[in-house]
Amino acid sequence: MKLAWILVVLAACGNGNHAATDASSVDAALPDAPPRIVPVFRNVVDLPDAQLADQALVILGATGAPNTSCNNCHGMTRQHLRYWRALGDTAMTTCLTDLAVTTQASAVHMIDCLRTMPELSTSAFAPQNLGIYATAARLDWFDYVFYKAYGDGAATEKANFLEMAAMPHGTAVPPLTQAQFDIVAEWTMRGQPMLDNFLPQDNAPTECTAGISADVATHTAALKTTGWRAINRDAAMAMFDCGTATDPKQCLTNQPLITDQAFATGWAVTGAGSLRLLDTITYQSSYWTRSSPDGRFIGHGVRNTHTSNITDLQRAATHISVAALYDPGFFPDNSGFVFQGGTANTCPISVLTANPSSISMTESGCAQTDDIGLYQHVGKGLNGGDYFTIDSQFESDDGGHQATLKDPNAFFSGTAKAYFNPFVLTNNTYVHGTQVSINQAYEGDSVLSPSATLELTRVSGPNSRQIGYVLHAIKATLVNNVYSIQAPEIARYCLSGGKPGFSYDERWVAYHHYVTAADAVALGFTSASDPAFAPYLTKGAANIYLMDLATGVPKRITNMQPGQYALMPHFRSDGWIYADVRDDNATKEYFIASDAALVAE
Repeated sequence: MKLAWILVVLAACGNGNHAATDASSVDAALPDAPPRIVPVFRNVVDLPDAQLADQALVILGATGAPNTSCNNCHGMTRQHLRYWRALGDTAMTTCLTDLAVTTQASAVHMIDCLRTMPELSTSAFAPQNLGIYATAARLDWFDYVFYKAYGDGAATEKANFLEMAAMPHGTAVPPLTQAQFDIVAEWTMRGQPMLDNFLPQDNAPTECTAGISADVATHTAALKTTGWRAINRDAAMAMFDCGTATDPKQCLTNQPLITDQAFATGWAVTGAGSLRLLDTITYQSSYWTRSSPDGRFIGHGVRNTHTSNITDLQRAATHISVAALYDPGFFPDNSGFVFQGGTANTCPISVLTANPSSISMTESGCAQTDDIGLYQHVGKGLNGGDYFTIDSQFESDDGGHQATLKDPNAFFSGTAKAYFNPFVLTNNTYVHGTQVSINQAYEGDSVLSPSATLELTRVSGPNSRQIGYVLHAIKATLVNNVYSIQAPEIARYCLSGGKPGFSYDERWVAYHHYVTAADAVALGFTSASDPAFAPYLTKGAANIYLMDLATGVPKRITNMQPGQYALMPHFRSDGWIYADVRDDNATKEYFIASDAALVAE
């Protein structure tokens, strides 16, 4: 039998998220079907965010009466709804790409894209490939797509699709009407505003569900030309050891290749760019290492002392003693730096470019702000925006001085917060504004992107072990000289590692991960019981990974040997990655540079 068609023309409006209504959309070629306009996928809804969120959450069953909608089968938590949104965003950018359904081939492609094996037209359909838009499966637009694709055979294919992918599943719960779906789709496409206002805080997570919303790709595309990498390039920031080169891949050629160093046999990963040796130190650093955006200065704490060091690579790796303890950070415009545990914690870059032999943190322009917590990260708003630091609940990570056999714990509580500190640079001194805190339950080790518009956290799971990273969009609004900050989740990555570093174009993050038995096969061993892998289980190791935020796919870029730890990766402005290598087989540490992100571009 054939599908029953509702020949009603629905008025389409909005910003392209619906079928076109011009003459090109009228289909006169379908067998036994009169010409008609393609049904709209969704209608734009003009409601304030709060009213829209209220209605959408009631329709989905997240609020209101129990067991009336999606809540009949699914936990209606903040994270679950964000996961559905991320899946839906992926569906719209990879599968449902021709809402006007212009050709039969396009209709077939969209349908096959929703299968578990898109290349196999007989494979099953998966609701995960639709995300939140599985709630539209029984509406007129999908009827049309199946008829466009299969003609008289549409009924059978559509029945299979509904059985496998339509939500709510079965007949116990009524499907969404077009008007209800319009509300849900509008709320989803706006980014689920007010979600945290209407739903209570989630319980402690027990598992990680990965999902990346379309906001991530939109952000990285925009920051490619507007972020701090582009700003610093256009301002002709002089990058260390670049000379007259305009292509950053041609920089650091005066620094020796790691492959030429006897101590570094096997560190480089084939296809992951090259590694360069920046400096060798004969003392032990403490906690993290960070460098200035131009790559000239590398800062770190000094273990078993009450001081830090900054290495000036431009002055033949001169080591500058700093009267501070640890946690260096450099603002992305190269205007200044931050340390913890000194007389002051912020200083202008002029303190360093004066070529000192030591820094007391009492130099002109240095200032103390008590609100800057440990493990702070720094950023600066674009287009003349303010400077920011961020800190939160944290786990200390000073591995590699002895065998370190797992990633840091994640003892982050249900009352965890992130603290934002705004600054303005006045008379060469950072002047602190009003601190703002936001609730981020079970998250910590917050890292701020250079533009202060993204935050990446580690999230706690069972037994206080990390189960993933959470990416937040930071939306800071200044009202009466005080910031209001919202931080909606826009992605979740089910990976484990240390505190990451953002690239200056905010496309990439780099992080270190301590080797465990679960890594044996990925490292090329037959299993964790492989005798050749045994030294890793006793001596430990750590490798650096590079991840594209828009795909969530990590790539290992080092291949450290047992007892060797590549740690604290971070970017300089042009895309090179700096890191520290601790080697318990020697009394030295090494600062290295990788062009893996540049090669991956």
